[in-house]
Amino acid sequence: MGIIGSQQIWATHHQCLNDTQEFLHAKEIFRRELAGQADANPLSAAMWHTLDGEGFEGVPLYVASLSEEPDSLAQWRAYGGPASGFSLGFETNGIVLPSRFRLVPCIYDKENQREKVRSLVDDIRGRAPGYTTGNPEPLRLYVSVSSRIALHTLALVFKHPKFAAEKEWRIISEAMMDSPPGAPLDFREGRSMLIPYRRVPLRNSRNCFPLTHVVVGPNPNPEQSVRSVRSLLASHRLTHCNPRMSEVPYRSW
Repeated sequence: MGIIGSQQIWATHHQCLNDTQEFLHAKEIFRRELAGQADANPLSAAMWHTLDGEGFEGVPLYVASLSEEPDSLAQWRAYGGPASGFSLGFETNGIVLPSRFRLVPCIYDKENQREKVRSLVDDIRGRAPGYTTGNPEPLRLYVSVSSRIALHTLALVFKHPKFAAEKEWRIISEAMMDSPPGAPLDFREGRSMLIPYRRVPLRNSRNCFPLTHVVVGPNPNPEQSVRSVRSLLASHRLTHCNPRMSEVPYRSW
């Protein structure tokens, strides 16, 4: 109801995502790529240091997750309610996001992940020859400012291969300060803490809400549920989005 009524989704601060191991997985890939080089290469040593401590996780990035699968048993079990749930489908070709957000597929293949890291490391090295001699402070600042954000952003799309069945895509932000001008930070109540998030309007190239379909999850009252969703869509002039029932033979009530 909130997504359809506001034509927005919420991008959550990445530290508040369900999977707390995501950044650890990405950090290990970076570490393996840099292993054995830190002692001999001051740039590699500075990059290695970038991975240490809470600073790596502390950069404010915001994430919203989507899936290629519109009607998945695993997704209903994980995210649907005990007797109701809804899958909203969006046309992503031509989607127009706010300037500091982008839509990217998650990467599950280990070799693809390693290749992305190698390419990033080579790019950072290629732009840093003037920093690798003399005073180490400019090198430290270069790595911190120029490469840390890139490492963080890449880490957000690296997923363990065991999650490949989710076929996840993510809307991710650039690094954003907690209170930039004109873009206030919102909060919602979590189970154990306040969770910061940002509102992300969804529009297409025609400046329309790109909702295309709604799948009603496994439900003890399927006909009534589809009918009520159809009424909700009509009330927001989204009559082209014809809702349908899930085809998954699953009962959780």
